[in-house]
Amino acid sequence: MTFAEKLRELMAERGLSLRELSRTVPYDKGNLSRVINGHKRPSEKLAARLDDILNANGELVALRSSSLSLDRRALNGDLTPDDEERLIQAARRPGRTDLAVVESLSTILAAQRRLEDVIGSEPLLKTVGAQLTTVERLVIEARGRVRPRVLDIAAQWAQFDAWLHASVRRLAKADQLYDRAIVWATEAGNADMVATAFNMKGHTAWLRRDVAPMVGLSEAAQRDRHTSPGVRALAVQQEARGLAILGDAASTDRKFDEARELTTQAAEHPEDEPPWIYFFSPDMLTMQHGRAYRYLGRHAKAIELLTAGLDDLSAEVRHSEWVAYYRLDQVRSLRALHEEAEAERILGEVAGLAERLGSARLARHVAMLR
Repeated sequence: MTFAEKLRELMAERGLSLRELSRTVPYDKGNLSRVINGHKRPSEKLAARLDDILNANGELVALRSSSLSLDRRALNGDLTPDDEERLIQAARRPGRTDLAVVESLSTILAAQRRLEDVIGSEPLLKTVGAQLTTVERLVIEARGRVRPRVLDIAAQWAQFDAWLHASVRRLAKADQLYDRAIVWATEAGNADMVATAFNMKGHTAWLRRDVAPMVGLSEAAQRDRHTSPGVRALAVQQEARGLAILGDAASTDRKFDEARELTTQAAEHPEDEPPWIYFFSPDMLTMQHGRAYRYLGRHAKAIELLTAGLDDLSAEVRHSEWVAYYRLDQVRSLRALHEEAEAERILGEVAGLAERLGSARLARHVAMLR
C-alpha cells in the first residue's frame, strides 16, 4: 500500500473531506490534494502531522519512508553528471583515480548509509557488494598521495558492506569484510575505522551469542586513545551490554556512565567524529542501556529507558528496521511484567513495519514472539 492509498483510506474511515483535513493540518488544499492523489511526495513534517491527526500510529510516516526507491539519486546522493563520468572512467582505468573520485565515492557512501536507515539492509546487499568489488580494484592500483585516501574510503565501504551482511545474519561474510576493513584502515592510518571494525566484530559475536569475544573485541576497540569520543562510546556501551549479559550489574552501570560522558563529548564536537558514526546519539545510548537492563532482569527500568530513547528519535528514524528490534525488547520486558495488552500493541506495529519493508527477518522475530 502506498502513502496516498493509506491516507485516503484513513480519511474515509474518519469521514474527513479534503477541505476539513487541509484546515486541520493546516496545509494548502491544492497541494494536499496532490499528496492525497499520489502526485506529490509529502515532506517528513507533513507526513508526521497527518499521522498524528489521523491516529495512524506511525504508519503514514513509515509509508513515506519506504516510498524511497533505489533510484540513481537515492543510491548516489548529489552527484553531478561530471562526477558520474569521472567515476566511470576511474572504474575503467583504476590507475587514474584522483581525489575528486574519492570525494564522489564518499558522497555515494553517505547516501547509501542514510538509505539503509529507511529501507533496511537486504535491498542494498547486491549493489554495495558490486561497488566494493570496483573499489577494491581502485585500491590495488592506487599510488602516491591518493593511496591513503582510497584506502580510507575502501575501508569504510567494506565496513558498511559487513554491516549489511551482519544485519541479514550472514555473519561469517560480515567478519571477513570487517577484517578487510581493518587491514585497509591500518594501512591508511585511520584509527577510528580500525576501532570501529573491531567493535563491529564484537557485534557479530553478540549476534552469535558469544559473549566473551563480544566483550573482548569491545575492549580491543577502546585501546587506542587517539580515536574519537563517539567511536570509543560505541565500544564502551557494547562492552557494558556484554557485562549485563554476564550479570555484572555494577560494572554495567559504571561503563554506561563512561559511555554517556563520551557521547556528550561527541555531541559537543560533531565535526571531529567520522562520518559513519552519525547514527550513534544519546537516544541510541539510552535504548542500549534499556536493553542492558532487560538482560539484567530489571524490566521496569528497561521499559522506561527504551521508551524514552525511542520517543526522542526523529519520526522517520523511529520507523526504520533497526529501531524495530528495540521495540521488540520493549515487548519482552512488558511480557515479563505481564503487561500483555501493551506488548501486543507494539508487536502489531512491528509486524506492520516488517510487512511494509518486506523484512523477512523482522517478520520471523515477530512470529517467534507471538
